Amino acid sequence: QDEAGEHDAAIKSARRLAGLDPLSEIGQRALIRAYARAGRRPEALRQYRTCAEILKRELGVAPDAETQALAHEIARAGGIAEPPGVRPAEGLALTRPDNPDAVLSRRDIAGPPPAPISETARLRWSCLLPSIALAVAPLRNLTGDPEQQYIVEAFTDDLVTDLLHHSRSLSLARISDERRGSDLPNRAGGSEIEYLVTGSAQRSGPQTWRLNVQVTDAATAEYRWARRYEFDPAELGSVQTRITRQVSREVHALLLREASRRAFMTQGLELGVNECLAHATSVLKGKMRPELTAEAQRWFLAALALDPRNLEALIGLARTCQHLVSQPWWGDSSAAAVAFDLGREAINDALALAPEHPFANCVKGMLCSAGGELEEAAVAFDRALAADPKLGVAHGFGGYNSAFLGHADETLPAVERAMRFDHTDRRHMVFFFFGGFAELLLGRTETSITLLQKSLERNPSYGGAQLFLMAALSMVGRKSEAARAATAFREHYPDSRANAFEQLWLSRSTNPVYRAQVDPLFEKIRSLGVGG
Repeated sequence: QDEAGEHDAAIKSARRLAGLDPLSEIGQRALIRAYARAGRRPEALRQYRTCAEILKRELGVAPDAETQALAHEIARAGGIAEPPGVRPAEGLALTRPDNPDAVLSRRDIAGPPPAPISETARLRWSCLLPSIALAVAPLRNLTGDPEQQYIVEAFTDDLVTDLLHHSRSLSLARISDERRGSDLPNRAGGSEIEYLVTGSAQRSGPQTWRLNVQVTDAATAEYRWARRYEFDPAELGSVQTRITRQVSREVHALLLREASRRAFMTQGLELGVNECLAHATSVLKGKMRPELTAEAQRWFLAALALDPRNLEALIGLARTCQHLVSQPWWGDSSAAAVAFDLGREAINDALALAPEHPFANCVKGMLCSAGGELEEAAVAFDRALAADPKLGVAHGFGGYNSAFLGHADETLPAVERAMRFDHTDRRHMVFFFFGGFAELLLGRTETSITLLQKSLERNPSYGGAQLFLMAALSMVGRKSEAARAATAFREHYPDSRANAFEQLWLSRSTNPVYRAQVDPLFEKIRSLGVGG
C-alpha cells in the first residue's frame, strides 16, 4: 500500500499490525514509516515515543538501533524535534528545528525531572470534570388541587436529598422556578450550573397521577432527557427512588460522554479503538502508580469516544476509577467522588451489555467496596464467582470486603483460594495485605505481622501494609521496629496524607463489629505520630 502511494490505507494496516503486538518493533517501525511517508512526521515521532515508552516499561530496554535510526532520520529530514514531553531512548540524539546541527538534551525535551512520590497527590486527573453542577426547580402542580402543593414541594426536596446521597460528584442548587440562562443563579456549590431538572405533576385519571421530568442544558435550554411516569399517589415513594436513580444516571452519562470527548481530543485523534485499548492495557501492566492509571484512563475514555458500547473500554475505565477511589491520597476528594460516579456508570453500562461477565461483576464489587457500598459489593462478588469459580481476584477482594462487613474470619480462607487460582505476584502482594489486615482485626497479631511483611517484600512502599504493620508491631511490644515502620511510611507519604489513609479505612464501614476492631488500631498508629 505504501509503495502504491495509498498512504491512508498503509497507516490503517500498520496500526493494526502495531496493535496486535505493541512490543514488536517490526509493527512499530511499519507505523512510524507509514506516517512519515504520508508527510505526517510529528505523528511518526509521537509513535516512536509511544514505542520507546512501552519497551522501557514492559521490557526495560530502549528501541533497537534500526528503530532509533528511523526516528532520527525522520526528525532530521523534517527539521523538527519530537514534541515537548518526549523522553527518547538512550543513544538517540534529536535535532532542534531552528538548528539541525544542534543536539537536544534529554532535559531540553523532557523538561524538569518528575516530582517525588510525596507530590503524587497533586496529580491532575485531566479527563475528570471536578463536578457536575445541577439545579433543581420545584415541580409545577398542575393537578388543579392546591391542597396537593405540599406533596409536590416535598417531592422536590426529597429529590435534591436523594440526588446528593446517590451521586457524590454532583453540586446541587434548589431554585425557586424554572429560570433559564442569565436568570439562573451563577453558581451551585462553587460550579457554573450546567443542567436543570424540571417537571410537573398532574392527574391522569381518577386515582392516578402523571409526573413529567426533564433534564435540560442550562445554557441552551436544549432537552437532554425526559421521562413520563404514571402511578397511584400512594406509590410516590418508590417512584421517587426510580426518578432519582434515572436522573442521576442520565446526568452521569452526560459526564461520561464529555470526559470521553476530552480524552479523545488530547489522546486518540489519529487512533482507532483497538490502538487506544492496546495503549491502555500496556500501561496497566506497569507498576501501580497514579500517573500510569491516569494515562490508562485517558486511553479507555478515548476508546469510548469512538465506541461508547465497547465492553473492554467500559470495564477498563471502571478499573481505573476503582484505583483512584481505593487510593484517595492519589488526588483530592472531589476527584475520588467523580471517579466513583463515573466508574459506576461505566461498569453498569458494561453489565447491561454482558450481565454475567465475571470480571465486570468483580470490578463492580471492587469499586463498590472501595466506595463503602459493601452489601452491593458482596452481591457483585458472588455473581462474579458464580460465573467463574476460579476467578482469584474475586475471591481475594470479596474476602477483603467481608472484613468490612464484620466477618474478618472469612478473609484469610478467601485469600488462600485467591492465591491458588491467581499466581500473579502483584496480586499476591495485595492478597497478603488483605490477609494480614483481617488477622490483625481478629487479634491474631503474629500471623498478621508475617503476612504484612510478605506483602512489603513485594512492594516496600505499600502504604496500607506499612500502616497496619506499625500497629501490629506496637501491639506485641516491638517498639523499635514499629518506629522504623512509621518512619518508612512518612518517607513514602507526607504526614498530611496519612489522614487520607485513615479516612479510607474508617469511612468504608459503619459496621459495629468492624469499628470495634479497627478503631484501636488507629489509636496505636496515631500514638506513633502518624495521622491524627
